[in-house]
Amino acid sequence: MKLLSVLISTVLFLSLVPELKVHAEGSTIEAAHDGILIREGPGLSYPAIATGNAGDQYKELQRDNGWVEVSVNDGSGWIAEWLLTSVNEPETEAASQSAVTTDNLRLRAEPDQNSEILSVIQAGQSVEVLSSSDNWSEVVYQGNTGWVVSEYLDASASEPQAAEGSNGTILVDRLNVRDDFSSDGNVIGTLNTGDQVIVSDEKYGWLYISTGTLTGWISSDYVEYHSSTVNQTAETPSDDIHITVNGLQVRSEPGRNADVIGTVNLYDSFSVEEQSGDWLRIEFEEGKSGWIAGWFTERGIHPESNVSAQTSGEVTILYNGSNVREAPSTDAAVVYKASAGESLSIVSQNGDWYEISLPGGGSGFIANWIVSTGNEAEPAEPESETEEENEEPVTSISEATIIIDAGHGGRDGGAVGAAGTLEKSLTIRTAEVLYHMLSSTGANVIMTREDDRYVDLYSRVAISRDHQADAFISLHYDAINDRSVKGFTTYYYGGPDEALADSVHEGLSDSMTVKNRGMQHGNFLVLRDNSAPSVLLELGFISNPSEEASINNDRFREMAATGIYNGLTEYFSE
Repeated sequence: MKLLSVLISTVLFLSLVPELKVHAEGSTIEAAHDGILIREGPGLSYPAIATGNAGDQYKELQRDNGWVEVSVNDGSGWIAEWLLTSVNEPETEAASQSAVTTDNLRLRAEPDQNSEILSVIQAGQSVEVLSSSDNWSEVVYQGNTGWVVSEYLDASASEPQAAEGSNGTILVDRLNVRDDFSSDGNVIGTLNTGDQVIVSDEKYGWLYISTGTLTGWISSDYVEYHSSTVNQTAETPSDDIHITVNGLQVRSEPGRNADVIGTVNLYDSFSVEEQSGDWLRIEFEEGKSGWIAGWFTERGIHPESNVSAQTSGEVTILYNGSNVREAPSTDAAVVYKASAGESLSIVSQNGDWYEISLPGGGSGFIANWIVSTGNEAEPAEPESETEEENEEPVTSISEATIIIDAGHGGRDGGAVGAAGTLEKSLTIRTAEVLYHMLSSTGANVIMTREDDRYVDLYSRVAISRDHQADAFISLHYDAINDRSVKGFTTYYYGGPDEALADSVHEGLSDSMTVKNRGMQHGNFLVLRDNSAPSVLLELGFISNPSEEASINNDRFREMAATGIYNGLTEYFSE
């Protein structure tokens, strides 16, 4: 009741907050929507102190991890960057684009190898470089501002996405073109499969495009877009290239409408016979030539085209619950979960993967970045990370590192409720309640997202691994065409997940008043690829109108968080 009273007081307070004054001096920012909240600090956990509306402008004071401090009335407050449409930066802060050249590059809060990890960036992703200091560069990636090792940035190979003059092809029919980079933007036209566009800007999963007769914003999820330079692939016909996707179609002529005459696969290598715009002609079978899209290729022979000569020795597993797969791919099925410190014999090496012998017979594949062989070269990122296993098992929640994963976010809204509720909004609000409950125990609690931004699934798993989590809790709400279905479900993948699932599900069962749909096996990436004990919780069906109404109540989220809290407390005391 005390929490409910505080929430009611907050709502009443906000209703009395005066509209913000416009500040025009210095660098300015502009609000994108009506009813934005200006908070006391840089995060959703801080109370709102004022509200603003679309078009309001404010003087910018500083930035902190996706938030902007602004002058407001006679003081200051914080606005999330994704609520802004216009940011006028001083000319001295002009930024450049660079491409990341290694996988799993850590974005850190400070230029220090021991600083907090804000995100993990994969090879080929583009970052905005703000400044450089010693061997560190300050960059912006997916709304996060932080520091990365400068050695792993390449300004000459920056990702072509959304570069001026980039070409794109629409992949679906009736794709809406909007006047703003938001699903709330007005629809000003539509595009269909195969339509060609020019991409000139990108913001938070939206592309600013032009067709010659229509200009506006479209979702990047439904566009195949690439640089007109084809990443400089095959500058001369004699260059070798390799394929970067599976099942790439080979066509009779250089164009998307030409007949398909064959396919080539990931890491296949070829010599380029001819180039026509973005299309490359290759000999894909003996005596048979055809055309492939050059933006699905890279120059040179890929290392996975050949099996390494290393066929002896052992690997030592670095993390508990490391996945051994039936093929050298993160999409392949898991055949064995290895424990930290376990040594397994090498059968062969295939690119970035070791084929290893399994204790019960047979073999499987494990990624080389989660094992040690004792004779390898320096790791790709020279941050001297020390991945240490806890000497003693965690026996109290106060000693635990817990990851709270608020499902969806940003351009990924998740399920949509019967009355239009967005799943991503419910998960972040539930995560905030759970965060404060768990933090009060002294636990080290980390959220995969603290606001409405897109975080890909691999980055969520990487956050769990990099923080050596003791538990990973992914929060979701369900939806289905049958509006009568209701209740909560606990999903786990296997192995060490089951004990965590048992405890959390029991805690939810004792706390929740909605139907208990039980525990189920779930083949979800955030569970399957996670080295920490993990569960994915579907806390109710927002497709059911009555359950959606309950879920939108603060009391419901408090009960759900209490159940999870009690389950975790029990789990870490066993």
